[in-house]
Amino acid sequence: MKKPGETSMIKVLRRGKEHEYNINLKPVKPHVRVQQYYKRPSYYIFGGFVFVPNHNLSESEEQHVIISEILEDDINQGYESFKDLQVEKVNKVKVKNLRHLFELIEENGTQNLSIDLEDDKVLVLNYESAKKADSIILKRHNITSAISNDLTRPSN
Repeated sequence: MKKPGETSMIKVLRRGKEHEYNINLKPVKPHVRVQQYYKRPSYYIFGGFVFVPNHNLSESEEQHVIISEILEDDINQGYESFKDLQVEKVNKVKVKNLRHLFELIEENGTQNLSIDLEDDKVLVLNYESAKKADSIILKRHNITSAISNDLTRPSN
């Protein structure tokens, strides 16, 4: 029940001897970002792959993006093991953050989309087929949008 900045006496038992220490309490920064219930999560769904920022890292221009979930469909069959992998590149362009990934995919000028992941894994999807599958996948899972609201607004 002590607060940061206060001193606390602790007892430690080492090799059968009791030791007493006075320690100054400091606030602890969490290693994992605490869920903010008032803030909706950022996400982008393409081809049934749910891309999210890795919240173990600080919010910045540079932000790792992972595949947090795979909503099963014929379009992503065979890629079930790609869950929880970090996205590195889209069509050979290094991904900076979730918004950048969204822009790279949405502005794709090729028929096939290549997404390089960690562990030298590559995800290849036909862009038009994946876009068509998205509407079916979203309806099946009762998801209203493939894009979180924060990605639909212009970046600062």
